[in-house]
Amino acid sequence: MAAITNGMRSFTATVGWRFPATRLLSSRHPLILVYHGVPRQGREMSAEIFERQMLFLKQRFDMVPWEQIGAKRTRRDKVQVVLTFDDGFRNNAEVVAPILRRHRIPAVFFVCSRHAEPGRYLWFSYLRALEQFFDKEGFLFRGQYFDMATSRRHASVAQLGSLLLSLEPHPGAMYEAIEQECPRLEKFVSASRLEDQFAGMSAEQVKELATDPCFTIGIHTVDHPFLTKCAGAEIRRQIAVNKAWIEQHTGRKCELIAYPAGDFNGDVLESCSDSNLRYGFSVVKRIDGQGHLQLLRVGVYRESLDELGFKVRWGHLLTRMQNQGYLLAH
Repeated sequence: MAAITNGMRSFTATVGWRFPATRLLSSRHPLILVYHGVPRQGREMSAEIFERQMLFLKQRFDMVPWEQIGAKRTRRDKVQVVLTFDDGFRNNAEVVAPILRRHRIPAVFFVCSRHAEPGRYLWFSYLRALEQFFDKEGFLFRGQYFDMATSRRHASVAQLGSLLLSLEPHPGAMYEAIEQECPRLEKFVSASRLEDQFAGMSAEQVKELATDPCFTIGIHTVDHPFLTKCAGAEIRRQIAVNKAWIEQHTGRKCELIAYPAGDFNGDVLESCSDSNLRYGFSVVKRIDGQGHLQLLRVGVYRESLDELGFKVRWGHLLTRMQNQGYLLAH
């Protein structure tokens, strides 16, 4: 069944975007794509794969800045694409930005400020590195043994993640536990790998990106929490402190936000409105009103150019269906 499903997915992606007439049926508003980390070397995403995708997009579609979000193309014009990147990994500055500059493609980078400091990592990056590279049989955390044998590793890390996310107050208690009680990444992950895959871009790199008129820096909170798990004051702090940090280092007004993990509610939108933010970006629109703070995006996670082309042609339909609970866009 899995083989049939994968085969149908591949066939649909291959034929579903190639016909020129599909642009007449595609939305006239720009389609917003979201990427995350792009390491130099990787299986599903790498510098080579990413540049190939950028060339593909530029040759077939119209890559436009975020200011075009409210505009409409004519039916016969190319489908428009706005490019965004979440989290603010160092590889966005060192791998992604040079490729985008080479091809003059505009982009928005949504940056968490926590991992701009050396030795600090976003919680999900920590868990990912732990699962991939931990070099011992297991470890103790708060009296519980986590078995890191190959057959148990994924389940153990998932269990640890659930435990950490349950700690209150969120996210402060979680990060305190990671930094004081859990294995340190530096003990089993090489410095070069940490920098390429898990570290955040520095304040200097954020400042340098902001000097390029093609690039915009947006809010992604301080710590990448689940905002709906945060108290009201913490929601406001996550947004306000991150916004101030970005404006301090870029010298530009910051008026865009992407919600970590696409997680938001009415309190989050209210905080965004109070901060006079112009647009909010997510992956699933879940509540009524304030549509400008709930712009839908389509994630890119795989190498396939046909799948990428399909997502651009039909992304607005995919996100609407996803929003209604009928389909996962990725």
